[in-house]
Amino acid sequence: MFILTVVEDDIRVQPSDLTKHPPDAVTEVIEQRYLDKVLPNLGLAVTLYDVQSIEGGFVYPNDGAAYFTVRFRLVVFRPFAGEVLVGKLKSSSREGLRISLGFFDDVLIPEYALQDPSFFDDQEKLWVWKFDGNDMYMDLGEEVRFRVHTLRFQAPPTPLQQQNATGEERLLGTAAKPFSPFEVVGEINGDGLGLTSWWAPAEE
Repeated sequence: MFILTVVEDDIRVQPSDLTKHPPDAVTEVIEQRYLDKVLPNLGLAVTLYDVQSIEGGFVYPNDGAAYFTVRFRLVVFRPFAGEVLVGKLKSSSREGLRISLGFFDDVLIPEYALQDPSFFDDQEKLWVWKFDGNDMYMDLGEEVRFRVHTLRFQAPPTPLQQQNATGEERLLGTAAKPFSPFEVVGEINGDGLGLTSWWAPAEE
């Protein structure tokens, strides 16, 4: 679920922070720049693992800030295809389910990847699995075990793309349709998958 990745970057330390020990100063900048941000085609940066090297410290005229070349490692959330994870059901729509892992909310279970047969209850706004004649509702807040199918990375739309967008695409990036640079697409159409309560052993 998590990987270590090496990053090398030029870090600018503000003049007001030059009294700090260099590792402390660059660590603050790295955390502000990277943590809880999506690294394109890699994953979500969760925490700074360590700083391997710091070079430079040059101060340019008319700037006053110091520039360091820093090599460091980040812990990145990047689950692999086939990995089984557990999260909580955050929302339901006709498109499928949204699952939250607590630190990451962009897990999508498309409608075609639900237990078969399942249908969307328009009145309750919930998905229901028909199992042995019973309606197994997928209630919000319930624990869901899912299998990772694919990772999906998306570049933010350009101003020109937003200007030319039609239909629902015009809402992309708004509160009605937030933009997600990184989505995990999962599935629950298998034994042991879905709500964990479905598979809990019956009490004697």
